[in-house]
Amino acid sequence: MQVNLKKSLYLGLAALTFASVAGATTASATNANAASHHVVKTTKKHAKKYNKKHAKKAAKTVTFKVTKSLNQSLVYKSTGKNAIFTKPGGVKNNKLMVSKSDMGSKANSNSSNDLFMAYQEVRTSKGVHYYKVVSFDKKVRGYVYVKGVQKIDNPTTQATKPSVTTGYVTTNDVHNLPVGYKFGADSSIKNFNGINFSADKFTVDDAVTVYGGDTYYKVTDQTNPLINGWIKASDFSVNMPDSVKNAQNTAQNAANAIHVTYVSSNNLGSTVMTKDINPNHLNTANGTYNVSDVAAAIDNSLKGSGYDLINNNYSAISDKGSNLNSASVINKGENITVVVTPQTQSHQINYTASQLINPDSFNQSLSTISSLKPLNISTNTFNSLFTGTDNSAFNYSNFKSQLLGYGEPMYQLTSNDGNITYTFNAGLTETYAANPALFNTNNQLIPNATFKDVSNQQMSNNANIKGLNLIYNAKNNQTGQQQNVSVNGNGTTTLFGNK
Repeated sequence: MQVNLKKSLYLGLAALTFASVAGATTASATNANAASHHVVKTTKKHAKKYNKKHAKKAAKTVTFKVTKSLNQSLVYKSTGKNAIFTKPGGVKNNKLMVSKSDMGSKANSNSSNDLFMAYQEVRTSKGVHYYKVVSFDKKVRGYVYVKGVQKIDNPTTQATKPSVTTGYVTTNDVHNLPVGYKFGADSSIKNFNGINFSADKFTVDDAVTVYGGDTYYKVTDQTNPLINGWIKASDFSVNMPDSVKNAQNTAQNAANAIHVTYVSSNNLGSTVMTKDINPNHLNTANGTYNVSDVAAAIDNSLKGSGYDLINNNYSAISDKGSNLNSASVINKGENITVVVTPQTQSHQINYTASQLINPDSFNQSLSTISSLKPLNISTNTFNSLFTGTDNSAFNYSNFKSQLLGYGEPMYQLTSNDGNITYTFNAGLTETYAANPALFNTNNQLIPNATFKDVSNQQMSNNANIKGLNLIYNAKNNQTGQQQNVSVNGNGTTTLFGNK
């Protein structure tokens, strides 16, 4: 019984195991078939959905094509309603070029640079029309909806010619067309092969005002009618330009000049310098100068040189090896030799520091004080700046850079008690009113002003002030207010100790 029971048990277990395996296999097959059916069904569903989606996307792709080329001589202006893009709207990879806001600014602009030339009309696959445009300054090129720009019917209007229609052209920029008349007119400068027409007279034939308000004149050269074109009204002058006058004067002076070689009396074989001089009162009949006029021109050329003037010592002048006398005449273009003597004795230049009550004008009645803190500069520097011979040039530019520039010793002065600070005023110092020997009536520096000139000069509105006059603004350091005092360094006040 026991043995049979075991066999029966084993057989039972085996049968059970087999049945389990068989059941599992059947189940797996069933599940696999079901899964396979589900996958196929799902794949078909997704494929249908994918194709439908991409077919829809493909249908949305926008293209464009050129429908016609436009007249490039026409001028367009922004309406401010639409932006400019690199491609028409809806086309792939499109980028913004000019925003709608910026187009609004261009719509209100008076500059011809903000005008446009439209050279193509295009249509998208959606049927929308765009212009391809470029701005007059060539900085913008792209596509704008056709209502984003509008044509200007009259980019120029007739203008009035000047009351005097004969004059000079002061520019080399002569255009084929007025700038702003159409696209590219700004770069349509004519080439006259380097011909200099600055001294030629021109006639104004026509005048127009372009968009933005600039007026242009149509001009023609009276000497060479092939030289013609459009220029800005501001580049036309009824008077000969100063540059032309100066060039003509230079050429005339060169033709009428006398060529001078200066030799030192200390070494007659030593050439000091050479110059061309133009004496006054040329005798145009025979092209000669009187010796007195030549001597005056020589003295003028020696001014500031550090050599003695010849002062009508005609024997110091030789022409072709012969010394001159009071009856001598010299031909224009002649070569002459002048013997000059170097100056040796030096003296110190006076200086005056004047304080302003009103910082914008000169104080008419300057008082004198002697209460300034002393400054320290080397003896060599002091001598080089404050001492020189009568006829040596006073180098104000060098003087200013070493003593009067910002942060330099004399830029700011201080009273002994420290209550007042004086700050250099270059604008009023560098004037004819303050220093008439150093600056001309146009307040331009006289380059050959001598130490003697500056030492003897008198302030134009105060004869008591002699020498170099330096103007300062004074401030009370306690109150911060402008001081009603003046300082004078001429003999009574020294800023440099015992120097």
